[in-house]
Amino acid sequence: MALPAIPTVEIRLGVGASFGPVFQLGDAVHGRLGYNQLGSATVEIVDVTSTVQRISIRHGRDRVFEEALPGTATVQFLDTTGDWNPGNQSGPYYDQIKPMRQIQIHTEYSGTGYYLFSGYIISWDYTWPDQSSPYAIVTVQCVDGFRILQLANIENVAGAGNKDLPGERIGMILDELQWPQTQRDIYLGDTELLNDPGTVRTGLSAIQLIAASDLGAFFMEHNGNATYYSRTKLSELAANTNPYEFSDDGTGIAYQDIDINYDETELYNEVTFTRDGGSAQTASDAPSIAEYFRRSLSRSGLMMETNSLALQRATSVLNYRKQPRLRVDSITLDLSTNSNRVEPGLSLEIGDAIIVTKTISGGTDLTVRTTIQGHQHDITPERWTTKFSTAYPLSTGFILGSTEFGVLGTNTL
Repeated sequence: MALPAIPTVEIRLGVGASFGPVFQLGDAVHGRLGYNQLGSATVEIVDVTSTVQRISIRHGRDRVFEEALPGTATVQFLDTTGDWNPGNQSGPYYDQIKPMRQIQIHTEYSGTGYYLFSGYIISWDYTWPDQSSPYAIVTVQCVDGFRILQLANIENVAGAGNKDLPGERIGMILDELQWPQTQRDIYLGDTELLNDPGTVRTGLSAIQLIAASDLGAFFMEHNGNATYYSRTKLSELAANTNPYEFSDDGTGIAYQDIDINYDETELYNEVTFTRDGGSAQTASDAPSIAEYFRRSLSRSGLMMETNSLALQRATSVLNYRKQPRLRVDSITLDLSTNSNRVEPGLSLEIGDAIIVTKTISGGTDLTVRTTIQGHQHDITPERWTTKFSTAYPLSTGFILGSTEFGVLGTNTL
């Protein structure tokens, strides 16, 4: 049984952070202006798709703290020729099989190209089915660009100053780290910032502090782009008036599994935000404290310019987290056969809104509007499952007419 979308796995035997392949006219993946580089091929790209046995991809954000985690991938393929033996001096890739080589996984469906993962091989593992086997099983463990940003320290950020917007400051930090301009997708945001503190810290932690100050999201897209969605951008995505609708009653796109929870892990009724050099700004809700006990969320060293802005951000989080919500934590789709599940399974990204309906006995059906927080792809030559983790956003704007995001006194105008 052939999958409706075949994942292509390419190992790029070169160095650097840029994944942009040479522009290929007419190609669904490599023929996209704004994604691919013009020029001649200087990096050897090896397609190992025909020998791949298993692909596992993990990518997303922590549901409680809403901070993106490093994206990872595991790819297992066969080496029947010895070409991928790093000690084979006569092999075509001798002296090129090393850690931190690039890897990219993409596919095509109905004429549209989709990236699944872009990252770096951190380990090559070799096993054999048995001692007499003539071929090796090569397993590569991979991480995305967070690895590069985490390994590099910065101190001073050239050009930084008071009132920089989050996207501007993140761009300056990426400049300090020499991250390629072609590998960025950055939204400005509207939170005015303090000047950079000029302390030694990792590039990733510096960027994540900016994102936390704006209630935004910084992550690596599947094409390898360093991406920042501002608080405003996330609100726009949550307000999408035409989201994909998933259900188990035949009215929407069918899912194969669902995880529903009603607990206190996302409940905060006392939120304290403290900017760098400022005083603690606390927003609290007495009725929620009386009912659920005091549940505190504190963030310090934030970079918004004024105490009043810190209080606004704390209040925004409080208003949306002071009561528990029945939520959908994940849905799982089977992409093994051609269906209306395949396109959303490939295209949905962090921050995108979806609507999920679960039929429950007694006429108490549950319908939830939520947002994508992460993906898990598990792929073999015969089967492809995709699991989306979902969550309510930490804060969102007021959405007129929405039962979830259009409640006065709960959502932020």
